[in-house]
Amino acid sequence: MTPSWLRERVRERFASRCGYCGVDDTSTGASLTVDHHRPRSQGGGENEENLVYTCPRCNEHKGAYWHEQHPPHRPLLHPGRDDLTLHLRAEDDGRLTARTLEGAFFIEKLRLNRAPLIAHRLRLLAAAAHAEELEAARERTRRLEQRIARLRAAVESTAGEIQQHTSSRRL
Repeated sequence: MTPSWLRERVRERFASRCGYCGVDDTSTGASLTVDHHRPRSQGGGENEENLVYTCPRCNEHKGAYWHEQHPPHRPLLHPGRDDLTLHLRAEDDGRLTARTLEGAFFIEKLRLNRAPLIAHRLRLLAAAAHAEELEAARERTRRLEQRIARLRAAVESTAGEIQQHTSSRRL
């Protein structure tokens, strides 16, 4: 059993997200679990570098897999040590595709294109697009407010000039 202080450090290290599929505590509505990347049954230790914060489904799919003991004898990427972006690509349709053989095995073993994950990724893409649109609208609003301020100043200046001109004609 992983001590609570170590579990919390692993959670912080992975920013409350599953190291394998990326879902977070908030999306799942519960704390995730801690996986021993190299299973204890295969000599894996209770050290922080061997631990991965993971959702229950990824933990289930990974199981006690260790490449030295189980076919196809291909190492499973470690999200704390390996740069997953070198091995995986997120597509616009919410699916992950492999850039490497290791990436293909990672996707297959953890079933990272399961329907709920695709739907989750699509929600994240939609939220990011919405945030981008909102930021663009805020920038347009800011520019329009600046233009209105300049026009207001120009109108006030012109009104002052007209008033001065009118006053000088009366004299």
